[in-house]
Amino acid sequence: MNIDLLKRLVHCHSTPGEEDEVIDLLAQEWSSHAGWQCQALGRYAFLAGQSAARKPSRGRILICAHADSPGYIVDSLKDGYATVVPLGLPKFKDSQIRAVVKTRNDKIPVILQKVSEGDSPEIFRFREHPGVRRGDRVAYAADFVLSHDNAFLSAPFLDNRAGCYLLCELVASLPAVTPCQVFVGVTSAEEFTGFGASVLARHLDADLVICLDTTYASEAQDVALQNGPVLTLSDKSVLVSSKVEGALHEYCQKWGVPLQTEVYNFSGTDAKAFPMAGSLAPVLPLLIPSDGNHSPLETIAVRDLEQTLFLLQKLCLDKEALPLLKKAFTWSFRA
Repeated sequence: MNIDLLKRLVHCHSTPGEEDEVIDLLAQEWSSHAGWQCQALGRYAFLAGQSAARKPSRGRILICAHADSPGYIVDSLKDGYATVVPLGLPKFKDSQIRAVVKTRNDKIPVILQKVSEGDSPEIFRFREHPGVRRGDRVAYAADFVLSHDNAFLSAPFLDNRAGCYLLCELVASLPAVTPCQVFVGVTSAEEFTGFGASVLARHLDADLVICLDTTYASEAQDVALQNGPVLTLSDKSVLVSSKVEGALHEYCQKWGVPLQTEVYNFSGTDAKAFPMAGSLAPVLPLLIPSDGNHSPLETIAVRDLEQTLFLLQKLCLDKEALPLLKKAFTWSFRA
């Protein structure tokens, strides 16, 4: 796996609504492979698809991830300080953290302070700099650490640069013609508003949708690093039936891919946008387990990246996978 590419993605600024650096890098990667055509859907989503197959297509698979990570936006400049408010749910434990302000023309390193005064809500601020304006975005300073045994990665923004990275690795690995026409896409502002997925869902009519993201390692859910990708059975964005879970689990056993499951009804992913847009496609959230989600140092296992990529490759290349999943997702009845 090209871990250096993931490092480059982590060093891109990509707060909600300001995903340009990630999109630029994805465009370079995807367009460098023959047969893939890129398309921007305004500033809401970015898409690449295989050219039409030489024989009639057996269907379309869309594999998507969100391009943004939680951050902050400057809302006031007063008394020598710039105050920021969160975009999404970034979180850090200490009273201050290294951060970077992205202005119209520059990136400025700052120390972001967390100030608590009695029972008042926490205030986030940094000392004012020339050129900083209301609306500028703030993100953690990027670090990237690979463990000595090359088993674990620690960095900010792995939610969801890990998903973006897997899309790049998938595009690089697939042959020019596959049983189904494959599309990859990234959405903007998943962490705040979720508008990107709504636009993508209305633009592309797919037969199967896979939403890549990260999730929390959890003893209660038996979700652990190095145990493979996680299928979300239930959260605020999706409900996966036992039939669909069984069909995917059967294929994972066939391919030798471990599959974890979770029920996490506190938040959700881009998955909700597709049925809300009227899509009849099965939607499967496949997530990478992580420690420290939304913090300045998230940790994931390289093995989980490898297993998730292998599963995606098999779903795209096994001609029986899509028909079986669609059958499991559709009620059968006798007229």
